Amino acid sequence: MNLKQILTTAVLTACVSTVAMSQTYEKGDNLLNVGVGVGGAFGMPIGISYEHGFSDKISGGVYVGYASKTENLVWADYKWTYILGAARASYHFDFNVENLDPYIGVILGYNYAKGEWDGGGNNAWPAPSAGGVVYGGHAGARYFFSPKFGIFAEVGYGLGNANAGLAFKL
Repeated sequence: MNLKQILTTAVLTACVSTVAMSQTYEKGDNLLNVGVGVGGAFGMPIGISYEHGFSDKISGGVYVGYASKTENLVWADYKWTYILGAARASYHFDFNVENLDPYIGVILGYNYAKGEWDGGGNNAWPAPSAGGVVYGGHAGARYFFSPKFGIFAEVGYGLGNANAGLAFKL
């Protein structure tokens, strides 16, 4: 079973859980997501987000993502590197599902991209770089298997259109 199949199975298992208990997210929680992305033009990016619970519904923190993609041209390779750093905030819902933390949120940050030419003559093509302010939204959920460890899945803005991975309460 590959990583994609494991994460898909875990997310589906988390989504079908219907045991009603208490809210998983609380004021004061420190949440860490470490995952990979799919979709978009950036290959398979990796990302890390950290959020602190400022109230029983609102958390805020940071996101950092990295991706690298190589285009194999006939005469050489062109490598792109992408880095995204952003502030993010989330609103947490309580659907009375034990161990489930669903949320929606916003992101505001800076995206940096750099191209590198490798091979093919005298490097006649310049190594471009670009960057700018980015903003967007996200929706996701965490499912905790224990008080400190779980999984997460998100859709929305990032280096991938969908992200999934491990979730931790610190």
